[in-house]
Amino acid sequence: MIPTSTQTPLGHRYAFLVNPVSGSGKGRSVFDSLPKILEELGVETPNWSRDVTCRGDVVEQARQFLNTSDRLIVAGGDGTVGQAMEGLRRSDNPHAALGVIPLGTGNDLARELNLLKLYEEKGLKPLLESLLQDRVVPLDLWRVGESAVMANYLSIGADGWVTETFANRRDLSESRHSVMANKIQFARAGMRCLSRRLPPDFKVRMTLADGTIVERSLSGCRSFLALNIGTYAGGMLRSHRTRSDDGLLTAMVVPRLWHYGALASSGSLRFVHHLIQRSLPRWQVRSFEATWTGATAMQIDGEARSDLLVAGRLSVNHSGRVRLLSGAMQP
Repeated sequence: MIPTSTQTPLGHRYAFLVNPVSGSGKGRSVFDSLPKILEELGVETPNWSRDVTCRGDVVEQARQFLNTSDRLIVAGGDGTVGQAMEGLRRSDNPHAALGVIPLGTGNDLARELNLLKLYEEKGLKPLLESLLQDRVVPLDLWRVGESAVMANYLSIGADGWVTETFANRRDLSESRHSVMANKIQFARAGMRCLSRRLPPDFKVRMTLADGTIVERSLSGCRSFLALNIGTYAGGMLRSHRTRSDDGLLTAMVVPRLWHYGALASSGSLRFVHHLIQRSLPRWQVRSFEATWTGATAMQIDGEARSDLLVAGRLSVNHSGRVRLLSGAMQP
């Protein structure tokens, strides 16, 4: 759950970082539309700048932008946004905040920030108008291993295999930039990989909210999840107890294959969905360390990151906090 927003005065300098291939090419359209829309909204040319993302350089691009701007608005999917957040963290600009134009497949952070529905139903100009209202909310960041940062969530096991398979197929597909094609490819990857399990000796050692240490063996389970926001996998799972600013993660286990189907099919039935979610083992944790032998897979913020798992040990700890721009609360 994103906490209640705080409105602050306007008068900022805005930087727009746009992934041009996101959303079946919508990123390029967003980039080209910015001058006219910002003029109509009263943002003068000297007060904003724009650039397209360079693969592998998004973190540094975001950091450089924030040397001269205090509002960074990123157009892209959760992966692009997550990289920009790391640039925000590294910028050491205490007055900076990040906004999102959701162009990805899942868009979980934008959903949590009350921005996705606004963009889908009303378009780019109303979304930018909402972001210019400057409703600022905090978001915890988490250090994953020695080199990665998580903003939204991570999962190890079947979910990780699905994301990795999807990423490989998307890179090979001629329609890899189509949102609909991505969703179809993701569904196919799910049917292929959700039968996978965590390694037989997978164990997790968690420090709970009250400081208690808990160890669990997850042999035979499908996935281990760590959520920093309350929506996961395009809204398939909605963990309403999860806050983004309390220094805690919601650690969850998906024990059986049928849990995935039940969560996906009960989205519109809130009471049923809540009961299914309540049946999943979960803890509020300050940090955790997982150990295992053999092969497994992981995704962070929707991006395949199995490269971090080669040592058979992974630790996740709190790594600071950034500020985001949210939309208006839904009635």
